[in-house]
Amino acid sequence: MLNELRDLLAVVPESASKDDYRLTVVDDNVLMKPSAATRSKTYRFLRDRFALDPDVPVFRVLRLLWEKDEVGQPLMALLTAAFRDPVLRSTVPLVLERQQGQAIHSREFGQAIESAFPDRLKEKTLKSTGENTTSTYKQSGHLSKRNPSVRELVKATPGSATMALLFASLQGAGGHALLQSDWVRLLDSPPEMVLSEARIAASRGWLELRQAGDVLDISFHKLMSAIGRPS
Repeated sequence: MLNELRDLLAVVPESASKDDYRLTVVDDNVLMKPSAATRSKTYRFLRDRFALDPDVPVFRVLRLLWEKDEVGQPLMALLTAAFRDPVLRSTVPLVLERQQGQAIHSREFGQAIESAFPDRLKEKTLKSTGENTTSTYKQSGHLSKRNPSVRELVKATPGSATMALLFASLQGAGGHALLQSDWVRLLDSPPEMVLSEARIAASRGWLELRQAGDVLDISFHKLMSAIGRPS
């Protein structure tokens, strides 16, 4: 729901509360949904994937970077959704293992989810979830728009590099291991390019990067301070 997220964040100020997001979607119908039920369903989906709550640090990071890196919005949306949603996250290895131009079918996403969460979802739900997952990766740029979808390559941006490195750090990676994490691999960019985008991010105060020979140190003290969280 990339377009819905873009439309919502375009009209709701960064200072908004959790309730403001709900009122904007459900009561004000800023996303132009045809019924009250659809408005509520849309809000729940956006809330589950992106939090829409300034008290949730991941959403605060997304909100901080969103308007500052428009090119990186599809990747930042995907990274946030995958960080919050274990079902979507379980499909990441399938995407990463495919080479450019290789097909990925929606049923394969369903199979990956079934493997990660055996006997949790019914066949009909797996089918629809696989189709929705395909749509998600089309919106992020990892899959082509045509059917059958084939793997395409995306490019790191300063905002998406910041978010990917942050998520890798939160999961315990450090130094050069950050660049080998699945979060950073989702950027489809060689380590040198990721570091180049990270240096731009550092110049904007989103992270701290120090590199001397084989030693790489990346931290997020200013970013955590900007969202009101201890680093």
